[in-house]
Amino acid sequence: MNATLTLTRRYLTEYARRPINLVLLVVVPLIFVTLAAGAIADFAEVVGGLGDQDQLAAPTAGWAAGFIAGVAGLFHVLGSRRADRRLTLAGMGAARITVARLLSGVVLAVLAAVSAIGALALRTGMVDPVRTSIGTLMFGLLYLGLGVGIGAFVRNDVNGSLGVIFIWMLDVFLGPAMAGSDVWITRVFPSHYLTLLVLDAESGHSGPIGDLGWALVWTLGSIAIAALVFATATGRIGDLRTRSRSGWSRVRAGFRFGFRDYRRNVAMWVLLVFLPVFFITLSFWITPDEPTPVELTNDGVQQIEIVSMIDVHGAIMVPITIAFLAGLAGLFVVQGSMQADARLALAGFKTREILTARFGVIAIAALLTTGVSLAVTSVDFAAERWIGFMGGNILVALIYGMLGVLVGAVFGRLGGLYVMFLLPFIDVGLAQNVMFSASPPDWGLFLPARGAVKILTDAAFTTTFDQTSSLVLTAAWLVGIGVTTAVVFGRIARPKSV
Repeated sequence: MNATLTLTRRYLTEYARRPINLVLLVVVPLIFVTLAAGAIADFAEVVGGLGDQDQLAAPTAGWAAGFIAGVAGLFHVLGSRRADRRLTLAGMGAARITVARLLSGVVLAVLAAVSAIGALALRTGMVDPVRTSIGTLMFGLLYLGLGVGIGAFVRNDVNGSLGVIFIWMLDVFLGPAMAGSDVWITRVFPSHYLTLLVLDAESGHSGPIGDLGWALVWTLGSIAIAALVFATATGRIGDLRTRSRSGWSRVRAGFRFGFRDYRRNVAMWVLLVFLPVFFITLSFWITPDEPTPVELTNDGVQQIEIVSMIDVHGAIMVPITIAFLAGLAGLFVVQGSMQADARLALAGFKTREILTARFGVIAIAALLTTGVSLAVTSVDFAAERWIGFMGGNILVALIYGMLGVLVGAVFGRLGGLYVMFLLPFIDVGLAQNVMFSASPPDWGLFLPARGAVKILTDAAFTTTFDQTSSLVLTAAWLVGIGVTTAVVFGRIARPKSV
């Protein structure tokens, strides 16, 4: 037992080596819940009216704690796979290492849950503190299990991060609190019953064990399966040898070799395609066909138009999906090639050549996701002006691709992933989301995606272009981020001893 506790303490110390990770573990739930609670409660009241009206904001604390715990569990396992296997070889045993990893993960999940509960209490208060607190902690434990299980199964952080985000996005955006409808496929989402439990709303399809029973099955089951998968992976010694990955002519060479590494990662490309297909298609399917007001400007006249919620939901899910995935592409493509870029600089490559090559890879990933998202959307939704709708979404992809580079340079991989979860959700998912209110709130006026989302919303539902100011705002963001990215990337790629 003493050895297990010692391992747990050392695992937590390992996590805290970058203090920014601990800060973000607390700060991200605070910001998320503070900004999301009001909007989610208002929207859920309009579309669903589930449970106690004063309890509608409660799931936001669980969503924040769940994502943070899932990502923490993922990186907690990914960054130490080889070390854990060596500890197994040294006689520690897979079971003891598994318990230590899970215990340290539970500590991180509790920290995230406490932060989220505190933010909710300050923001909206808690009608049922016991129900909300227990539910939030269960969210954290459920996603901790998912993160650890994915981390034990996948081989790199790109695939693992996409997996966690894919599950979380489906769970939150298409779950009972956000979608306001009951479609059978959503019942297999991890937090379906847990969300209803937190909302104090009966599902009516939980059978003899009830909503609480299914919520416990998902929570305890995810931990148990994670323990089994992690113990199996840790006990498998395998090959512990270090594996290495592998004008215009230089840019082409840098792009070719940079893209080759990511081309080999088939799982990443599958997720970049599959996530938009499944996510956007399902959003059309489960959204209730109810009228919703949207503030639009048509031929210079600003007015409130009544639009089907299905169309609004489907249209806004495209930039939300693109922002998440383009940001991750920018984060991981550059973070995964920092040492290689430094070597290219030593070999005589100029910073602009390296930057152009890396952005070529990011652009392909972002444009692939954008193209697939638009193609899927076109099946169920017909924009008034497709060129403008496409252009607005491409602008979102470019902005968030470059933001991913900047965030990764400042916060690193784990911290960067926390931020790239928070920023797209707050910006595109809340501040620019016309589903929550006819006109986006003033506090999101100068966030990165404001201009681009206004452009694509205008193109989706009007026949004339009336967003010149939004185009100027977007151009300013692109230039500002582009210049900052070039400066930051120049420091990353500066010749140094490698």
